[in-house]
Amino acid sequence: MSRSSAVFLDVANTLLHKPDLYPTIRKVLCDAGIDVPEKEIASRHRLLSEALEFPDRTSRDFYQQFNAQFLRSLGVAAEPALLDAIYAACSYLPWAQFPDAACLTTINHPLGVLSNWDRSLPDKLHSLTGLEFRWVLGSEDQQVRKPDPVFFEKMIQAAACPAPGIVYVGDSVRLDIEPALRLGIRAYLIDRDDLYPHSHLPRLRSLEELEAVL
Repeated sequence: MSRSSAVFLDVANTLLHKPDLYPTIRKVLCDAGIDVPEKEIASRHRLLSEALEFPDRTSRDFYQQFNAQFLRSLGVAAEPALLDAIYAACSYLPWAQFPDAACLTTINHPLGVLSNWDRSLPDKLHSLTGLEFRWVLGSEDQQVRKPDPVFFEKMIQAAACPAPGIVYVGDSVRLDIEPALRLGIRAYLIDRDDLYPHSHLPRLRSLEELEAVL
C-alpha cells in the first residue's frame, strides 16, 4: 500500500448532511396519506441523487423536477400540491456534521476537500468542529465540477504529490470514486448505510475506518 501524503474528502453526504431531510419527507407523505418507511425514502432519494446532475446553485425548478422523479420512484404520482409541500418543508433544513467526522481531528495528515458546491463552501466548513483544511476546492470557485477529471487533477496539483499519495473519500460512485480511481488516486466509498453491500470498490462504513487505510 502506498504511503499517504494527503487526505481529501467530499463534503455533502460525506462530511455534512441534513439529518432532518428524510424524516421531513416522510412526514409530508404521511400527511398526504402515503406511509413510506424512512429507510425506503432514504434509499430511493440517495440512488436518484447518484443518477441525476445537481447544479452548484439549486433552484425551485430543479427540486420540483427532482422530487417529481423521486415520488415516481416510490410509485407516487407527482401531484403539484405534494411537490409544493415537499419543497416548502425541506428548502431550508440545516446542514450538520456527521458524528464520525470528529475522528478526523486525530489523523496526522493534511486535510482537504473537493466538492461540487458554490462559493459558500468555506463558511459551511466552519460547522465542522475542530477540523482545519489546508485545501478547499469548491466547484463554483474552480469553475469545474466533478466528475470532470480536470477537477481531480487540480486536487493532485494542490497536494503537490503523486496521485497514489492522495486518499480521497466520497459517497458517490459516479462523481467521486470512478474519476478518482482513473487518475490513480486511492479512493474510498463512504457507505454508512450499506447502500452498496455487493460493491467491489474500496468501502468505508464509517470515517472511523479511515485511519487504518492511511
